[in-house]
Amino acid sequence: MSIEPLNVTFIHPGLRHRIDLFFAAQGQGFNAASYVRARLPSILRLDAMTDAELAACGLTRADILPFVFEDCFPEAEPPKHWPMA
Repeated sequence: MSIEPLNVTFIHPGLRHRIDLFFAAQGQGFNAASYVRARLPSILRLDAMTDAELAACGLTRADILPFVFEDCFPEAEPPKHWPMA
């Protein structure tokens, strides 16, 4: 039996809240944890960029989650009331 290595990643509360709101807005009927775990490195890498760096990629901070999960939710848009914290 193999055991996966423990990988602890701390997500700042504002980002965790945005991830939760994103999935709540999609009205999904599945456990989002496996989707988030698989894509967390991409989310963190993009979230660590400055707004200028994101703009150079054609993204805003609100676009990060729809971009990372675009293959799962092709019509996903951030809710208009999303905090940008």
